[in-house]
Amino acid sequence: MEVRKRVLVPHPAESMFDLIEAAEHYPAFVPGCRAALILERDETVVAARLTLRQAGLAIELETRNPKRRPTWMEVRLTRGPFRRFHGEWRLTPLNAAACRIDFTLAYELDGVVGRVAAPVFARIADTLVDAFVARAERVFGTTAHRLPPSAPPAADAAGDAASVTVVEPRAEAATVTIGDAMTDPNLVATLRASRLAAELSDAETAVLAGAMTQRRLQAGDVLVQEGRADDHFYLVVKGALGVVKGAGTAEPVTLNTLSAGDFAGELSWLDGAQRYASLVALGDTEVIGLDRTRLEDLLAAHPWLVYRVMRAIVRAVHQIQYRLSMQQSELQNYIYKQHGKY
Repeated sequence: MEVRKRVLVPHPAESMFDLIEAAEHYPAFVPGCRAALILERDETVVAARLTLRQAGLAIELETRNPKRRPTWMEVRLTRGPFRRFHGEWRLTPLNAAACRIDFTLAYELDGVVGRVAAPVFARIADTLVDAFVARAERVFGTTAHRLPPSAPPAADAAGDAASVTVVEPRAEAATVTIGDAMTDPNLVATLRASRLAAELSDAETAVLAGAMTQRRLQAGDVLVQEGRADDHFYLVVKGALGVVKGAGTAEPVTLNTLSAGDFAGELSWLDGAQRYASLVALGDTEVIGLDRTRLEDLLAAHPWLVYRVMRAIVRAVHQIQYRLSMQQSELQNYIYKQHGKY
C-alpha cells in the first residue's frame, strides 16, 4: 500500500515541521492514536512509540526518524507488525509564511493480524495529512499567514500523481461564534472528538452541533427501517448499531456492526435512496444525527464548514470502497488461486 499526499498550507515550514515532529502530541489530534512516548530526541533524530487503536484493533509501532529541520524527516520503522514500512516528510518553504508539504508512506502489514488491521491502518494513513492541517489551523490560526495567490507551484514530474490540496483561509471564520449554537457542551465535546469535525475549528464544531440531534436507543430499537428513505446521517457515539437485512422477520441477517466513532447511513443520506437495510441498536446506544436540509441551511453563512463536513463524509465513503475492494480481491484469490480450499 502506498500513500502520497501534497498540501499547500499558509504556515511557515518551521512551524509545520515542529508540529509534525512532536509525536508526543499525536493522541490529541491524529485519528486512532491513543498513546505516544518519545524514546529519543536530538537535533538529528527523533524516536517514538505509538499505539494506534480503532474499531477495537490495536497496533503498536516504534520508529526512529532522521530529520533536518525544517525541510525533511524520514520515517523508519524499528518495531511493529509490518513486512514493509517507510515514510518521508518533505517541507518546501514558499515564502516566510507558507510552505508545501509532501508526504509519502509505503507499507505492508504482516501476518494474520496484519490482514485484519489493514483497513484500520489504511484509514489512519489516508487521513494523517488532513489531521495535521486541521491541527495547524487550530494552533496557528489562518489570519496571520495567508497563502499568496501566486504561491501554488505547477506540479513537477515527480508530483503529478500526488494528491494536491490548497488550504485557504476561512473567509467566514470571523463571523462564527460559540453563540451561534445554544448546544449541550457535552454534545459539542463529543462532536469535537469525532472524524466528522476533524477539519473544523471549535467555533464551527459548536455551530454544527447546533444543527444536529441526539438520540438514545435501547437494545432492539430500530433507528432506520429497511426500505424507507431517511434524510439523516448518523454518528455512533456509544454502543453499537447492527446493519440488519430483514429486521423483524424470522430470519434477520446482520451485515455489519457499527461501533462508537463510525458513520451510519452516509450513502443513502448523500443520494436520498431508500435504505437497503435497517439500523438496529444492539444494546444501549447513543447517536447524533444530521438532517441534510439542516446542513444545507448552513451553506450561506458557513460554506467552509459545509465543505469540510462533506470532505469528512466522502473520506469515510472512500474507505468503505477501499475495504470492499480489498475483500473482493481476497475472495477472488481464495476462489481462483486456492480453489476454495483453506
